[in-house]
Amino acid sequence: MFIILFSVSIIALIIEYLRNFKDGFFNKIFIDFLNPIIRQAELNGNLTGATWMVLSFALTVLLFDIQIAVSALLFLSIGDAVAALVGKQYPIGIIWNKSVFASFISVILCIFIVSSIHLQLHPIIIIAGAISAMLIELVPLKINDNFSIPLFSGFTMQLFVGLL
Repeated sequence: MFIILFSVSIIALIIEYLRNFKDGFFNKIFIDFLNPIIRQAELNGNLTGATWMVLSFALTVLLFDIQIAVSALLFLSIGDAVAALVGKQYPIGIIWNKSVFASFISVILCIFIVSSIHLQLHPIIIIAGAISAMLIELVPLKINDNFSIPLFSGFTMQLFVGLL
């Protein structure tokens, strides 16, 4: 899995490099197709969320055992998406332009889904991972949360594996 994700990461970085030639053919195609779904900062040359995600997927699979890696990737894939959708619909308890209510709903959903998949992971590890994933999603860091969520939650779960 790491080899596949590493290869996809290299391709994503090449695409990012090519699209930064502002007057280039590749950038025009990129903007024409993806303009409706990418953010202004990404249009201005920042790495796209998809590139951050694939980089974090590769590192997460490399650094953690399969149960922790899959859990951390689910926290990003499900938790971050749910937090964004719920936060737009129910912007309750706004901190740093993010909904605490949406983060809470994401934690509960992540715990439920990951617990139903990983019966051998201790529930405390899953709870700690889900909470840490949503806490790092709430904090206004300079680094993209598609990168920080799986790595931070993976490290948190690994720490709890050592403690339990």
